[in-house]
Amino acid sequence: MSGSSDKQLYGRMNQDGTVAIEDADGNLVTCIDADVYPVDSDKTARHEHVDGISLSRTDAARLGVIIEGV
Repeated sequence: MSGSSDKQLYGRMNQDGTVAIEDADGNLVTCIDADVYPVDSDKTARHEHVDGISLSRTDAARLGVIIEGV
């Protein structure tokens, strides 16, 4: 797992319609240097999320996440 500040982010759609954020190697991203709240979290993505970060599709698009298959 990793953090990301200036690298391109990638995403994989979850069954619930959220986007699991990954780095270029397919590893789950656990923190992002952005003022966005992961789904079901009261802490911003700047904080460590050990299980990875899932964003709404809208937030992922706003951050320029490249979503697999979209």
